[in-house]
Amino acid sequence: MGVLRNLAMRPLDGVRVTVVAREVHTPYSGMLPGYVAGHYDYDDIHIDLGPLTLAAGARLIAADASGLDLRAGRVELVDRPPLRFDILSLNCGAVPDLGMTLPPNAIAVKPIGQFLPRWQALLANLEERGGDAAPLALVIVGAGPGGIELALAVHHAITARRAAVRITVVTDAGQLLGGHNRNVQRRFERLLAQRGISLMTDFRVACVESDAVRGADGRALAADSVMLVTGVAAPRWLRDSGLSLDSDGFVRVDDQLRSISDERVFAAGDVAALDGQPRPKAGVFAVREGPVLAQNLRRAVLGESRLRRYRAQRKVLALISEGDRSATASRGPVFAAGRLMWRWKDWIDRRFMARFQRIRPMVAPARVVPASLAASVPDAMRCGGCGAKLGAETLSETFARLAVAGHPRLALGIGDDAALLEVGESRIAVTVDGLRRMLDDPYEFGRIVTRHALSDVFAMGAEPVAALALVGVPLMAVPLMRDELFQVMSGVLAVLAEEGIALAGGHSSESLELTLGLTVIGDVRTEPLLKGGLAAGDALILTRRLGSGVLLAAQARGTSRTRWLRAALAEMDISNRAAAETLRRYGARACTDVTGFGLLGHLAEMLAAARLSVELSLPAIPFYDGALVMAQRGVASSLQPDNVRIVERFSLDTVAADDARLALLVDPQTAGGLLAGVPASVALDCVAALKGAGYRDAVVIGHVINTHDDLGVIRG
Repeated sequence: MGVLRNLAMRPLDGVRVTVVAREVHTPYSGMLPGYVAGHYDYDDIHIDLGPLTLAAGARLIAADASGLDLRAGRVELVDRPPLRFDILSLNCGAVPDLGMTLPPNAIAVKPIGQFLPRWQALLANLEERGGDAAPLALVIVGAGPGGIELALAVHHAITARRAAVRITVVTDAGQLLGGHNRNVQRRFERLLAQRGISLMTDFRVACVESDAVRGADGRALAADSVMLVTGVAAPRWLRDSGLSLDSDGFVRVDDQLRSISDERVFAAGDVAALDGQPRPKAGVFAVREGPVLAQNLRRAVLGESRLRRYRAQRKVLALISEGDRSATASRGPVFAAGRLMWRWKDWIDRRFMARFQRIRPMVAPARVVPASLAASVPDAMRCGGCGAKLGAETLSETFARLAVAGHPRLALGIGDDAALLEVGESRIAVTVDGLRRMLDDPYEFGRIVTRHALSDVFAMGAEPVAALALVGVPLMAVPLMRDELFQVMSGVLAVLAEEGIALAGGHSSESLELTLGLTVIGDVRTEPLLKGGLAAGDALILTRRLGSGVLLAAQARGTSRTRWLRAALAEMDISNRAAAETLRRYGARACTDVTGFGLLGHLAEMLAAARLSVELSLPAIPFYDGALVMAQRGVASSLQPDNVRIVERFSLDTVAADDARLALLVDPQTAGGLLAGVPASVALDCVAALKGAGYRDAVVIGHVINTHDDLGVIRG
């Protein structure tokens, strides 16, 4: 966090900074007890890496590291290709030191990002059990500050819900809070006793079972749930990294936070072991290391030999929360407790978080219209993805001026999702689609664009067999260009392999920014699904939520929550193949994929071709999390002003003209779902089958009706 903040304040030109993070919202452990107790919400205790990396001019890769190849200068990642580096900074923390296999009812508190959903699930389970249920038997393993804080926070949260809980804290030590003065220990002994929390010392856990925690001495504690707040261990993949490690497997670094065995590698925080300065694994040291690390990375990149030295403090202030809004301060012999200490801790924590949460990026340079054109362009911040397509009016006016020739073998040309060619006894579907960069991750960009391009062929009911790629790679140093090409094409090939499609060739060129286009060739084995196949009485089925355009636009501006976009990308990376097959199986008469012109734009094409109208139910239409929030704030894709004109051709019934949901109906979708008409008699069965196939948001959004003066009605 300190490095990114430093880069945001002082950009480093000519350097590509990449942040690899398992969790795009990184939690602050100091505020975890307050979150568990209910004093903070999710966003209070998390730093959103999206706006922060954008402000720092860095690209964000949502992935987990799995190894290092120092000889090749690469970081190995889980389920995706490796990334090259010239300078590497390891700040990946530590993992729980468990030494045992855990049953489903056991929860390790670290990593926090994996603990939080388990905690929420436990609370939901308590609410389902009701207030008359037997007390939840909870065992917390570990009686350091983290374990004690968690025990008191959990007790506060559960009793506030009028549920019953029986908490036991166990430790293999002879006392709680080892290393703190006796006054602090006595206070927490009293607090635990007052709140009915049991403390068992000299209890070394041998194993955790589905209904009990067993000690090495044979004692057993009944447990419905177990939380482990024990010591930490180094990530296992470091063992084979080739870096010099200490006896516990952590990266040995000198007082410049540089690996003692490889000068290209730096490390800080829990993953680092300071030679000659052994310190406990505590966040306060990582915070202090941040400015030193930022300066040393900058100097190393610039080739400077003199780096700043870090001296770890010997005594640290601990502010230990007590479940309610009170806390205890501990530093050496110093002791103070009460609500004033909580207010102090809360002020420190919130001020610390604000340093990172309030940083807002400038407009990303690669997405800015040149100054000479900015005055004549409605929105100088231009979108990528399908938001960068030309508007329907521009296309129609341009093609009206062109003499587009046909061909005897061209059975269907401009106007549908794909062209149909007749070659001998066979029919071939051919389509082309391309997008400019809308994601910082080139591998993920390659995957999403490939999904997007394949959807035209799936929507027509054809079987894609081959693809050709056209890639524009931004001009950089040659090693970076090679890696960019490798990353984006790895994404393309991963999706093509999943679908059983061959990459038949392509072309590459230099570009101002990363662009990718795919020509897809499909085999038409049955009667194709065309846009004009709708019939009066058909039910309209939408297979995927809307709002990817507004989320991508908001993310590019640093005004959204990165988790909203990550959730949308997970759905956008789902193939439309099974959806198309399911729709055809239930008698689909017409189908299209929802992309750049938005739901209403593509629906208008279908209605015009069939000369029919529609009744849409606005409340039935699903949107991605956060999309409506962003639309209500006025965020829109740069293509939307062209798309929004189609709304005028629909009547509104109990829907206000300024309803933000209407904006999402014309939001340009990247890798959108399918829109199809099926007989109304089987529509609900079709939706159920789609949900069973993994399209959980599939829904009937309206019905086709006989022709009227306009395209139909949107009902509120």
